[in-house]
Amino acid sequence: MIVQSRWRPRLLAAMLATGIAITGIAQAAGFDEKLKAPVMRDVGELRSHSQTVASRIEQYTQADPQRLMEDADLVRDQVDLVWKLQRAIDTHQPLNGADSAGLTVNPDGSVEADVNAHPQWLRFDERFTELVPSWDMELVGPELLARGFRSGDIEILESYVKTHELGTLAAQRMLPVALAFNRLVVKSDRLKRPVNEALVLSYVYQTARERAEASRQWSAGLLTALDAQRRRILFSYVAEMKTKAIWTATDLAAVADTLAAVRRPDFANGVASQAKGVVK
Repeated sequence: MIVQSRWRPRLLAAMLATGIAITGIAQAAGFDEKLKAPVMRDVGELRSHSQTVASRIEQYTQADPQRLMEDADLVRDQVDLVWKLQRAIDTHQPLNGADSAGLTVNPDGSVEADVNAHPQWLRFDERFTELVPSWDMELVGPELLARGFRSGDIEILESYVKTHELGTLAAQRMLPVALAFNRLVVKSDRLKRPVNEALVLSYVYQTARERAEASRQWSAGLLTALDAQRRRILFSYVAEMKTKAIWTATDLAAVADTLAAVRRPDFANGVASQAKGVVK
């Protein structure tokens, strides 16, 4: 998925991205091979799911943004919704009538959504974690001050970003899932059992869920650091930016490449090093 916005013209949220974690929160239990990645039955089911998520988001319109960021079930639901769409594109399922779900299907097979009008297609926590750490505060700071931020609030925001390094936190969150899946693959190879596509997709899906949950907690932590008035200012500043999401088909080699990476002899040491903040 590609996100186009005023801040960063192209934010690539790769389907196979690593997770995000928050130090001190419960880590993932590990890879669950019984947990299957969701699939879209048909456009009608996707439309119904989309409308349900949109209604849940609408409930928070007048509420403190903190309440929205605290809804872990909603975030998981949005992960499933977007996952279904991406897999439908990858497997060439018909998307006729998807416009009623806020989607535009292009002739080349890509799909677009105006997420300002249809926020169910891009989580708000994802907007925060993708955008806030990359802000040039010499540009964004004055805009926030004009809306009601104080200099101390700017310092709080900058301090939070500096002390919550997303790359390391990502590796920490994904570590239990990655190690457990690595063990499963090594065992399967030793017993000459195939590791099928569905199992790899389940691994990627579980990673995506962990990434989303940690992203939610990162964003909730940022809002908690501010008072109620500043939370509303920051949230509205992010939410009002003109943003469009675009989905294209995943590279056909993605599953094979993921499995090859997990099979590398240095995979376990590599992900463990990343969790410690050491880049290899």
